Amino acid sequence: MIDLPIVDGVVLVHGGTCAADIWDEVLPLLNFPAVAVDLPGRGKNPADLASVTLDDCVAAVLAAADAAGFQRITLVGHSLGGVTITEAGYRHPERVSSVIYLGALVPTTAVSAARLVTGSDMPQGVMHRMPEEISKALFGNDLSEEQWASVAARLVDDTHAIINATVSGHPLACHRVYIGLTRDIPVPPALVDAMIGVLGPDVDRRSLDTGHMVMNSQPGLLAEMLAGLVRLA
Repeated sequence: MIDLPIVDGVVLVHGGTCAADIWDEVLPLLNFPAVAVDLPGRGKNPADLASVTLDDCVAAVLAAADAAGFQRITLVGHSLGGVTITEAGYRHPERVSSVIYLGALVPTTAVSAARLVTGSDMPQGVMHRMPEEISKALFGNDLSEEQWASVAARLVDDTHAIINATVSGHPLACHRVYIGLTRDIPVPPALVDAMIGVLGPDVDRRSLDTGHMVMNSQPGLLAEMLAGLVRLA
């Protein structure tokens, strides 16, 4: 049995073109203290998306933990949120005890998330929401029509700065978990296999049989898995 690190609470970090409210379905089901953070320029955290940096996103995560009264934290990063939790965990092992990647991208010190997915970086500036038919095909493959309508209404513009970022290092001092999603289209199992080596040989690998937006399609299933991965003070 893995000896989980003890934490005060969990910070949920959304992915690209999302905000904190993407976690609304799962938050009430969690059996531990948790907050969902709005990264800069999203939701209740206004900022000029064209000038947002990875540094700003790391600062927002720590500020959310501070506001919740959490000293030692677990970070859960979904999709593009993997970039932010990687950098936060690497820079702040005194605060971050555990990182949980949920269908998340894991860039390297040389290769950005954009290059992992598309083979090249994106143009700098604002990342606009994709046309609905494209985003539904990528993100809604296991969502009901009602679920998809709810998710689509929450999608927002983003910044290319995060998907283009390389990280300073990897959070090897933290407990590391990767939850792969077997029906994920944006981050398919083959991409996970190609990325995960940078997290070290002792990464705890789990899987859920869902598509990319597991927090919206199967919030109870996700809450149950997270409950087994968080040990509170």
